[in-house]
Amino acid sequence: MGELLYDKYFLRGDKMEEELKITLIDDKARHEEAEAICKWAAARAGVIVVAPLVGTMALVANQVYMIIKLGKVYEEEISESMAVSLLGSLGTVFLGQTLATLIPFAPLQIPVAVGTTYGLGKVVTEWLRTGKPKDLSAFKNVYDSAVKEAKKNIDLFKNNPDKEKPLGDEDKKFN
Repeated sequence: MGELLYDKYFLRGDKMEEELKITLIDDKARHEEAEAICKWAAARAGVIVVAPLVGTMALVANQVYMIIKLGKVYEEEISESMAVSLLGSLGTVFLGQTLATLIPFAPLQIPVAVGTTYGLGKVVTEWLRTGKPKDLSAFKNVYDSAVKEAKKNIDLFKNNPDKEKPLGDEDKKFN
């Protein structure tokens, strides 16, 4: 995403001079990587949510995994417990929609799982991009817009060729 920031000293004539390297962060590349993670996790959500009995739990694990991966894109270390706390901070609308996936009816479960996961990913991306403010209420519009976009384009998520592909170590046990 850029090069590491470091100082380099060199001798010019009889005096020591310093050359400063500046870290360049490609915001466009970060945004594209974060968007790819959000779309991947949303596509996976549509697949895993319909698993009998464990679908909603797998959905939450998928969302936690996505949050951790988004943190890495923005060079922020997000633990599993921080990710779960973030989920809880998003309020009753998000939690209520996620709980709606408990109803074993795929035509309801899939759009809700895809929408909430994509919306969550967009919120986390903006939250990280803006310096992790404590008040998440400012991101409600981001969430609502992303959920609508995902539901409107549900076939793009359902047909995502990477939806079955793991993004990393999925055997890891979350605390």
